[in-house]
Amino acid sequence: MGYRAFTSLVALLIAVVAAPVHALPITFTATLSGDQEVPPVNTTASGTATLTLNDAQTRLEMMVELSGLDLDGLQTPDSGDNVVGMHIHAAPPMTNGGVVFGLMNPNNDLNGDLLIDPVNGTVFSAWDLSEGNNTTLAAQLSALLEGHLYLNIHTVEYPGGELRGQIVRVSEPGSLLLLGLGLLGLVTTRRRR
Repeated sequence: MGYRAFTSLVALLIAVVAAPVHALPITFTATLSGDQEVPPVNTTASGTATLTLNDAQTRLEMMVELSGLDLDGLQTPDSGDNVVGMHIHAAPPMTNGGVVFGLMNPNNDLNGDLLIDPVNGTVFSAWDLSEGNNTTLAAQLSALLEGHLYLNIHTVEYPGGELRGQIVRVSEPGSLLLLGLGLLGLVTTRRRR
């Protein structure tokens, strides 16, 4: 590596380290299936959830989309697929844990964020800092960031849970972009020699 490339790399590293740190919202996702239940459940239902923790880490918004389940008991003639509970539980994968936030039965949302659209199979809610089921979002932040929370959908047929999905952090493209820009700078400097 030539002197110019080395100084460019050092300048880039100094700029990155010296740049002010701005917190950004953190996105999480959960893919809901019966095979993640403990023990596994054989079901044709499925779902996804997208969750966003705001930059101040005081509010976790979540959008849950379900297929093959009935949110109000009026969408299908089969009562077995009726959703009777929807919760976030605290436990790592393949382990059952207690409820830390209820979207449905119980609903731990104290400020009315819960929106249920049975026709489209969607549920929106938000877990604010002081809300929770005998705990709070503040107390569960480390579990969330470590991937130790999961979403569980309970039905009439499977009261222990028909669908489960571990809540995992989506990769942050910012770090990769910064690395790519640094490498581009090195290549450009090297070509000028």
